[in-house]
Amino acid sequence: MTHFILRICLGVILIMPAFTPYTPAYASEEKKEDGEEASREDYIKVPPVIVTMYHKGRPKGNMTITLTLKVTDSEKHATAVKYLPRLSNAYIMESSRLSHDYFDVKRPVNIRMLADALQGVTNAVLKHKEARVLISDVIVNNR
Repeated sequence: MTHFILRICLGVILIMPAFTPYTPAYASEEKKEDGEEASREDYIKVPPVIVTMYHKGRPKGNMTITLTLKVTDSEKHATAVKYLPRLSNAYIMESSRLSHDYFDVKRPVNIRMLADALQGVTNAVLKHKEARVLISDVIVNNR
């Protein structure tokens, strides 16, 4: 009986960190143009983008991109949340185009090129330049 209770307590203790609100995107509070600190509500978590990576024209792996969108204006933030499915689709299409035309599974990914391309897609979909794309992870898996 005591082993059972001990296991339950241990399980609860191990699961608790998964429910904490701390994430790397919020770890460093950035300053707004007004001098105010950015809040957690300014960030929109985008579903991970997973695309196929190629080597010499053949599929040889995949690339997973984890990103967050930062919008400080509340009205434009609501618009960005509304357009999130379109943004996700545009991110997948642009990342897929880049992975097929420019990136190779055997070489490191050019993060600057990827960030600039995703920022351009964001500006085109939202029709303003107030949103900022923050890339937190790019993982390439070989087959």
